[in-house]
Amino acid sequence: MEYAILCNPGHNRVYFEASLQLAQAEFSLVARKLSVPCGQAGIEMICDIPYFVFQAEKELSAADIRRVSELSFVYALFSLKREGQEVALHPIRRTDERFVDESIGTILKYTGKTNELFTRMLIHVAQLTQETGEEQNLRLLDPVAGKGTTLYEGLIRGFDVYGVEIGDKVTTEAYHFLKRFLETARYKFTCKTVRISGENKSFSASRHTFQIARNKEDLKNRNLRTAEFIAGNSMYSHLFFKKRFFHMIVGDLPYGVQHGNVTSEKRSSLTRNPSELLEACLPAWKQVLKPGGAVVLAWNSNVLSREKLAMVLEKHGFRVLQEGPFLEFEHRVDLSIRRDIIVAIKGN
Repeated sequence: MEYAILCNPGHNRVYFEASLQLAQAEFSLVARKLSVPCGQAGIEMICDIPYFVFQAEKELSAADIRRVSELSFVYALFSLKREGQEVALHPIRRTDERFVDESIGTILKYTGKTNELFTRMLIHVAQLTQETGEEQNLRLLDPVAGKGTTLYEGLIRGFDVYGVEIGDKVTTEAYHFLKRFLETARYKFTCKTVRISGENKSFSASRHTFQIARNKEDLKNRNLRTAEFIAGNSMYSHLFFKKRFFHMIVGDLPYGVQHGNVTSEKRSSLTRNPSELLEACLPAWKQVLKPGGAVVLAWNSNVLSREKLAMVLEKHGFRVLQEGPFLEFEHRVDLSIRRDIIVAIKGN
């Protein structure tokens, strides 16, 4: 049985040909979860349009269709029939459920924003590789949240999402953006802001918390999702959240081009190397991640090599996944940025 995926046209906006490589790597991870063996996957031109085509030993189950539908690059899914030189595409209804409309990830435009489809892929890779034994009510932390792209994409998938960003101004902007979006789209929600601080005023932070329902029925049944922004230093994540709270940590580390890392509120200078940020913050991140939880980080490999980044993660007790598709995500964004993804798992 043959299937074809029409890739989301937005996926090529930044990556161009690299997006096809990313699609192949992401599909390889999904294929491991399907009930039937799949192979011969790759790009095929059909009527001058590129499709991602793969073969399955037999028809995919409803659960398989749902998993394929969750691929970040899927725009439309088809079964494929060949008769001589003719190719017929028969549409299959996607079965992935969105908690909020996916337009939430596309509205904000600003310099340095990570492409929302790339962010969607990061989250999906984390979901596929986390080993907590849980698949429902997943909680995601972005400890370098910026204006919230990762949180919005996680909310689309129905996760509870939490972000930490050191800048009060940026976090306040994210809070007001989400509030306006929910009001405009008529979701049911509550929100509150509190100020928190550590012992002897060792730190202070603002916590903006949303409880969101899609409609009145979900609100009545307490089918709610949490979205939270904290304006504070990520090295205090273990003081912001409970231990072993998160299933996934997903972050797009500063590239040293549009923005840098700030590891101290009192520092005005930025460092171009993400290893300093990780050395300062990984102990806290590890405490709030569940055993078997996944850490998925994107970074500029022109600034820090994969080998050195892996050493930092392993030094702090994470198991870095170094085989097969996990080594196939590196791609060029522009002349100064060569982006890669590293995936690591927390042990017991």
